[in-house]
Amino acid sequence: MTRKSQSVLPSLCSPLAKFGIAVLGAAAIAAPVQAETITFDSGAGALFGSGDTWQESGYTMLFEDYDPSNVGALVGAIVDPTDPGYCVAMACPINGDGGYYGAFNDSIVWLMADKPGDRFHLKSIDASFIGLDAALGGYPVYSGLLRMQGFRDDGSYLVQDFLLDGPGSAGFEFGRYTPFDAFANTGFVQIAMFGFTCDAGGDCNAFSSNRGQFAIDNIGLVPEPASIALFGLGFAGLAAAARRRRNA
Repeated sequence: MTRKSQSVLPSLCSPLAKFGIAVLGAAAIAAPVQAETITFDSGAGALFGSGDTWQESGYTMLFEDYDPSNVGALVGAIVDPTDPGYCVAMACPINGDGGYYGAFNDSIVWLMADKPGDRFHLKSIDASFIGLDAALGGYPVYSGLLRMQGFRDDGSYLVQDFLLDGPGSAGFEFGRYTPFDAFANTGFVQIAMFGFTCDAGGDCNAFSSNRGQFAIDNIGLVPEPASIALFGLGFAGLAAAARRRRNA
């Protein structure tokens, strides 16, 4: 929803007023935007579903258990892959380029701008399934699914699903995922992310087994550009020229 503010404009019967409005319209440009990436490359440690958050590059991530009654439950961790004990008895991704976030136990990740209500676009994300068992033989070709549900500021939403590959001979690996244009080009105020676990028959389920686990990294985000108006840029000279034409 685009909010509009009321303003008082000069009378349209004046040639100067018409010219001034045209100038202001032509001078409205898109403010430059800076793409940002959430990398999770510092501050490794466990996160719990009791209000724990992660802030990076102008964005905040909030972590929740799917069951609100499980206050304080372990929901994930900022993982440092160089720590030999970071993934005990689980099958975590073996590649990557630094730290990442691992979502455990059917948890939910909420992503939003630091400034409430600001819209942003998600352009890409690295993701992998995380197995609950370190043994690699029992996982199907598509072991999981990452769902992103993006909410607009009017409460409507879009859904984007990414199928997460099963393990190779050495283990699970991050892949780079790019949303469809409709999702990537929509400005959202919040995005919820959660995982599904899939069986060999292709059936995928969420919030039912504590196996909907996933890893995410390198989240590419672009703030929605704002419009700015170059008020006063040469306006006095343009107004004087219009007066001269009117009085000629």
